[in-house]
Amino acid sequence: MLRDDEREAWRGFLAAAPEFVGDAIGSAVDGPDPPDILCVTRSGKKIGVELTKWVEHGQVASGKARESFEDSYLDIIASANHARPGRIGWVWLHPKSRRVKPEDVPQFREELYEFLARENGLSDPEWEHPQGAPVQDFIGFPVLASYLESLWLFPRRRLEFLLVGENWIGFEGASGAYTPSWMVQAAVDRILAKVERYEDQNLHVLHALDELHLVCHYCDEALLYNTPARTPGFEFAAVASRVADVLADDHGVFNRIFLFNPYDARKVLQVYPVRVGKQASLQKRGTGVS
Repeated sequence: MLRDDEREAWRGFLAAAPEFVGDAIGSAVDGPDPPDILCVTRSGKKIGVELTKWVEHGQVASGKARESFEDSYLDIIASANHARPGRIGWVWLHPKSRRVKPEDVPQFREELYEFLARENGLSDPEWEHPQGAPVQDFIGFPVLASYLESLWLFPRRRLEFLLVGENWIGFEGASGAYTPSWMVQAAVDRILAKVERYEDQNLHVLHALDELHLVCHYCDEALLYNTPARTPGFEFAAVASRVADVLADDHGVFNRIFLFNPYDARKVLQVYPVRVGKQASLQKRGTGVS
């Protein structure tokens, strides 16, 4: 049975996007969990809907989502155990909003240090200026390109000496407050947790579903304790676009995945699959989905 907060989220989502499957919902009841809701469309399709909160209160209040995400990279890289290239002082990571898959860990680490060695050997790199500079041309390093937006490199003269056991590859402002990027990561973490959880449960067959969808809903805890999903210069649509980039290859068993933000004018954005033409036609039909 749905909890009160889940029921409220479902009602809000359905009111905002009454035809989120491209057809009106004829009936909806609490599901066997999973999925949370079982629907039948007016055309007779059986639809399962799973709900997940965008951010858990505990993650928001303590910053565990950010810390966990950063630590997942720092543990893989373990730069304290690697000698710095001669001209590099330190490196800031700017990853995409996704964790490195276990099967990619060895190649990611190998490519990272090979890439930094190559940068160290350049004759006049931009990052040798005191303020450093970003590098993002990962051609020839496919695993890095899959997980990193960029690296910000600083020259050795900015940091000649390191303490024993100190990392020289890390994150900018690691102890700072949440930023919209971490709201992206929070959504991605929640969605991918559901993807992993239901990967082998065969819910389509078990419950005779025509489709199975996931709704990641922005909750009151996130509104009270975290950076809003819409901030000046970083709109809800931009958050959704970043999430969609990750889910293009990591959607699992779900036929469609939505973000629901009841505090935004657009409210519902489909982040998988993303088809511009299809989205436009859905809006014209008044589904409420962008």
